[in-house]
Amino acid sequence: MIKMASIIDDSKFLWQEKTADGHTRIGLNDEARSQIGQISFASFPKNLSEVKAGDEIFSFEGAKAVEDIHTPIDGKVAKVNTDLLETPGNLNDADQDKNWIIELY
Repeated sequence: MIKMASIIDDSKFLWQEKTADGHTRIGLNDEARSQIGQISFASFPKNLSEVKAGDEIFSFEGAKAVEDIHTPIDGKVAKVNTDLLETPGNLNDADQDKNWIIELY
């Protein structure tokens, strides 16, 4: 397995968008998905309520990498995509309604 240290340090592997309610939604972008391969396992840290830039928000195991994802921004957690726990393969989907990880406000 490859350790993608650049994901920790470089937000170029994450997409961000504002939702209609003003939250910032964060997910893995195309470049990250191509480097990771098919994702087979996903987990969130316990007691995830408020984060600072650099805090771990998500962990996953893919065909080419095992990685912890760290938030590029500070915020309070509005939502986490718990569907990823049951269907981690959604992270491989290009549809941002399926592959988002977390929403912050």
